[in-house]
Amino acid sequence: MCKRHLNKNVSRRDILKYSLAGAGIAALGPLGLGIREAAGVPLANHKRVLSIFGYGGYDGLNLLVPTDNSNYYDLRMVDSNNYNPNTDIAIQPNDALDLTPGQTGESSYGLHPSFTRVKGLWDDGQVAIFRKVGYPNANLSHFISQDVHSWGVRGDFENIPGVDPSGWIARYADSYAQTSTGAAALGIGRALDFVGGSTNPLISSRLQNFDYSDSSISDGDHMHRLEAAKAVLASYSGDTISTEAKDALDQGYTLADQIQTALADFNNDATVGNGYANNSPGRYMRDAAVLIHGGFDTEVMMTGIGGWDTHGNQGGPTGNQSNLISRLDSAIGTFKDDCETMGVWNDMVILISTEFGRRTKMNGSTGTDHGHGNTFFAIGGGVQGGLYGDEITEADLADTQATRWLGYTTDYRDIFKEVVSSHLGGAANTVFPEPQDIDTPLSFIA
Repeated sequence: MCKRHLNKNVSRRDILKYSLAGAGIAALGPLGLGIREAAGVPLANHKRVLSIFGYGGYDGLNLLVPTDNSNYYDLRMVDSNNYNPNTDIAIQPNDALDLTPGQTGESSYGLHPSFTRVKGLWDDGQVAIFRKVGYPNANLSHFISQDVHSWGVRGDFENIPGVDPSGWIARYADSYAQTSTGAAALGIGRALDFVGGSTNPLISSRLQNFDYSDSSISDGDHMHRLEAAKAVLASYSGDTISTEAKDALDQGYTLADQIQTALADFNNDATVGNGYANNSPGRYMRDAAVLIHGGFDTEVMMTGIGGWDTHGNQGGPTGNQSNLISRLDSAIGTFKDDCETMGVWNDMVILISTEFGRRTKMNGSTGTDHGHGNTFFAIGGGVQGGLYGDEITEADLADTQATRWLGYTTDYRDIFKEVVSSHLGGAANTVFPEPQDIDTPLSFIA
């Protein structure tokens, strides 16, 4: 075999450049406690959370449909007595996936017809659905509302003694998941949820891209490039690269090696990875399954799916929003199958959230404008299924209702706080330290 050599023109600048062009972990600086070696098999009795954010503000009234609420149909149909799929966005009772059985005393609700896999999980008692979710002093700006959810704080950090500006996942990682793979952002960049704190979570656009491919280092052989780069780093002293930076880069290469090994093992295991669509969130939830399969110590993962800002042509049982729901539903179902195969489903909670709800009344473009109160979901083997939060009443959907959006009676943080405390075993007030106007125990963790 011909011995391969590092390109003779490689320089320290090349090493730094292509290190920083990897998946982003080296760019974040020192890695604190360093790299914990992945186990190579799924960790048993290891609690995990996958948070899926719907960027744009999905229309929760069409995800959880109040099928016996006449005002819902009055507001979302041109003629409430004659359904027209070209002009109406209301989900008809016969199209909705009925949730009524087992909900004694509740009004009638149904899931959007594209939520077929989620409906099966509901039937198994593994879906908690939260109504009228929001936060104090509603803001209808995408950016501000997304920030509120990312920070986990509605007010000002100056009024929370001892807490620096930081995302809720960053605060969780600081206290409970301090290694470089304890928390992971998949396909969403370095979202504000991960900003601040002293740890450096895994930030990856795609795990398959978590390698180093600069042609000035070597040919297309990732492992040779990895070995060559580590060798070059080892030859430098603190006089040429700071010891701290060199250690961070070296650990970045080590993590890349582990991730590539995990990907290869996952791809070679015919029992997992089957059915993920090549879209978001399919690609990113597949990456979450890779981390679990590879035996990484990840506790909190986050990804997202955009496109929910449906001011026009929203559709009803079919159309734009239906397509997004179908993509989300398929990814959740396939991920659930993988988690069951790996024996970790009972330790998993999937959270589905978004920045705000939509108006209760359809606009003139067969869409819905920005609103407030919305529907959130928790799914998993560790979830006690059912409907949570206050009923959606006829009065909530009255055409005379001033704002024409749902108010909130459940603070979104109460959902996340219960996952932190009852599922992950952390201190909820450490991760969500701001006092709340509404603070409601929900008891949905089995």
